Amino acid sequence: MKPPKINQEILLFADTNFSKQEFCKKDSFKNRPINNSLIKELERACWAGMLFEMLPELAVYSFSDCKMSIWSILTGGHFLLVNQGDSPHPIESESSIDPHLFLLPVHLN
Repeated sequence: MKPPKINQEILLFADTNFSKQEFCKKDSFKNRPINNSLIKELERACWAGMLFEMLPELAVYSFSDCKMSIWSILTGGHFLLVNQGDSPHPIESESSIDPHLFLLPVHLN
């Protein structure tokens, strides 16, 4: 029997206390923060592994010993959608928490 594919989506919203933490990269020449948007800094922090440092329970799937890795990050106006799993594979739109997919049926009615 094949082991199940493990895939998780994490939705991080901007303008929350969690996302406003100090993620800014410092300018090495003048030692001041580089002016990037909050979303860009949060995305950079996720790719750098800070998401797993702040939320270590996301790094390991609780029902197996496999390590989780971030495979993609979708940026929206006020959110980040982080896709992680043991290997990259597509997410079914019916079970996704992507706001663009989630709200699509509402606009069709």
